[in-house]
Amino acid sequence: MDERESHLKTSRLARIASMARAGVGTASSLLRGRSEGLELAVEQLGELRGLGTKAGQMAGLVEANLPPEVREKVGPALAKLRDKTATSPFPAVRALLEAELGRPIEEAFEAFDEAPFASASLGQVHRARLGDGRQVAVKVQHPGIEQAFTADLDNVAAIGRVATTFLLPPNAGKALLEGVRSGFLAELDYVREADNLRTMRALVLDDPDLVVPDVVPSHSARRVLTTELAHGEKVEVAAGFPAPERLRLARAVRRFVVGSLLQDGLLYADAHAGNFLFTQGDRVVVLDFGSMLRFDDAARRRFVALAQAALAGDVKVFERRLSDVLGFDDPHVIPAVARVQWAAFGAMVRGEVMTRAHLRTITDNALEVKKAFARGKASPPPFVPFYLRTLLATTAMLATLEAPAMGPMDLPSA
Repeated sequence: MDERESHLKTSRLARIASMARAGVGTASSLLRGRSEGLELAVEQLGELRGLGTKAGQMAGLVEANLPPEVREKVGPALAKLRDKTATSPFPAVRALLEAELGRPIEEAFEAFDEAPFASASLGQVHRARLGDGRQVAVKVQHPGIEQAFTADLDNVAAIGRVATTFLLPPNAGKALLEGVRSGFLAELDYVREADNLRTMRALVLDDPDLVVPDVVPSHSARRVLTTELAHGEKVEVAAGFPAPERLRLARAVRRFVVGSLLQDGLLYADAHAGNFLFTQGDRVVVLDFGSMLRFDDAARRRFVALAQAALAGDVKVFERRLSDVLGFDDPHVIPAVARVQWAAFGAMVRGEVMTRAHLRTITDNALEVKKAFARGKASPPPFVPFYLRTLLATTAMLATLEAPAMGPMDLPSA
């Protein structure tokens, strides 16, 4: 049994109490650069799974802001939120898996490892072998996670400072809250995720540096997703690769996250480091496609125009193009958001070196964005929290990879 195996709390009251305690501890400790209570708070968020883990993962992205002695102490606790949260008891997992596939595990698989090798906010992943000998990864939702996640989203206005600090701006309007809610709830539908996965796999099929594992439809359902078993190292290991390798891998990550948005209008919206696997001399493996946004061509062209302004180095034009992307022009908000975008999206387009100091600048400016929204009257469109989450997570991953300057991107025409 995994030492962190636990039954999931699904009661709305129980979850809001736990998340509020953990959220306040995590957010306040991180923003003040202190370690008091942080390890316990992060552990509590991992036990909650659901939105608690997602909020904690976002909190972990400001790890670069912490003093070295604090980062060394709490880094392992924050890493757990990326790599392995608490797991669910196998009897409950077996029951859910067999109900979804309509047959016993022994009939569906030649071999199945009861101990999961990964666990995240919504599900856990088991190694298995099919009758034809293929090695596969079987992602199964945590039993009760749909009820728990729905409770989290019902509580979203009151789940503690960690959510409002790292997931939502103040003055969030009804449309934004509903957009965030529907976006997160969509992640519970593994049929939709399988479709997202196939879409992105087709886009990178001929890319020498990127790969998306294939779906096994016969062993997938709404709450079970079976794919090819992928192998690779975490970004912290890849940071030790030679500089030319780190440069190749960094360009592949940028191409996947930013290139897909600019070329195809597709935003991979869960780009934290736990979803990327790296191998020296081989392709970057991308996992987990529950959160993906699709933009129409008009919106895609607005992002391309934003990228063109970033390449040109024109801050004023960049602000105007950002206003087009966001759909509002607020004198309090746009300049503050533009500073974050210039240092994150703009820096990736320009191909600048990403460092911890660079990430620290971005997260400091992100706090100014929160204050700007509080002063202004604008409420961002529903895609913004997912978009900003992706940019911050990608920047953090590239900073960890410590790659040399990537050089400017080749942009499609607007």
